[in-house]
Amino acid sequence: MHEPLIFEKVPALKDYVEWTPLGDFPTPVQKLKGICKAEGLTDFYVKRDDLSSSLYGGNKVRKLEFLLAHAKAKGRDCLITFGAVGSNHIVATVIHGNRLGIKTIAVMFPQPNAAYVRKNLLLDYVYGARFCVAPSLSALPIAFLKALREGFDRKKMTAPYIIPPGGSNARGCLGYVNCALEIKRQIDSGQLPEPEFIFVTLGSSGTAAGMILGVELAGMSSRIVPVRVVEKSVCNRTILNFHVNNTRRFIMKRSPWTKIRKFRKEDILLVDDFAGDRYAQFTPEAIKAVRKARELDGLKLECTYTGKTLAGALDFIHKNSLEKRPSLFINTYNSVDLYPQVSSQDYRELPEELHYYFESPLQEEELGCELIT
Repeated sequence: MHEPLIFEKVPALKDYVEWTPLGDFPTPVQKLKGICKAEGLTDFYVKRDDLSSSLYGGNKVRKLEFLLAHAKAKGRDCLITFGAVGSNHIVATVIHGNRLGIKTIAVMFPQPNAAYVRKNLLLDYVYGARFCVAPSLSALPIAFLKALREGFDRKKMTAPYIIPPGGSNARGCLGYVNCALEIKRQIDSGQLPEPEFIFVTLGSSGTAAGMILGVELAGMSSRIVPVRVVEKSVCNRTILNFHVNNTRRFIMKRSPWTKIRKFRKEDILLVDDFAGDRYAQFTPEAIKAVRKARELDGLKLECTYTGKTLAGALDFIHKNSLEKRPSLFINTYNSVDLYPQVSSQDYRELPEELHYYFESPLQEEELGCELIT
């Protein structure tokens, strides 16, 4: 069993913060030799958080180790979380929640269709998710109230435990504070040089916020470069800075002698132009990056998050003439192939409002690119 490095760095947290082991840590780092050769880079590495669990990997595992432990400590066996219909976060929460006897009610909103959306919906269903589907973002509050009513435990008189979109709150962010400390240990053991820049997906902000705090706590000089992959209205420097300082307050409230500087949004780097026009819209740059990672280094990415992040990282490196500087890309996607478990599942057993995603064209078909499942 791995114990979080943050408990070594900030021992007081161990008495105040619940945690349960879910992942396989540390995740490896490796040099992307194929991309380095093709792009003229000297030291470009990847942190393989796609391998964070043999059951279902990706970045959510680190967050869920803290969030699900807190839910259990509060005596909850039902939770509500949020995401688009194809949300990887929802799948991760359903699968890892099941391990702890916690059922998940998924409050969902629409998104562009893709092969991974079908796969994730089937996984949600097979692993026992209960669905509350909002027909639009504006209807999300009504779907949430419905989920609250459905999940209320009348025997215990308790509401479901709430996990925000992406698992991004102070407890969830601790997972990526811990990831930065893990990277520091890998640097110290000679597995990679200290990166000047670390590229990470910016969606619900928890992963990037944790990394920004983590490199500060670890005493690293690396700069975190978040790559925005969703609309600016819900993903920007102001929101990211809030998550950074909210997590900082969470830590310092429990360990006042821990010195972590307060951040300003002006301190935060941001790659801002690779998201596309709307959430989960495939872009030519993302498709190209996904294909490049697979063909050159056997790395599995996708076009909603990690493909855009890699595209943004390579653009940032070239625009700033950083080809000879060491840098690191964090792969936050799950690379465990669970599709064989659900490929024969009849989608008509899902709620009727989700049938659209199995009966309408996929982005991959409309764009003429290969299916990414």
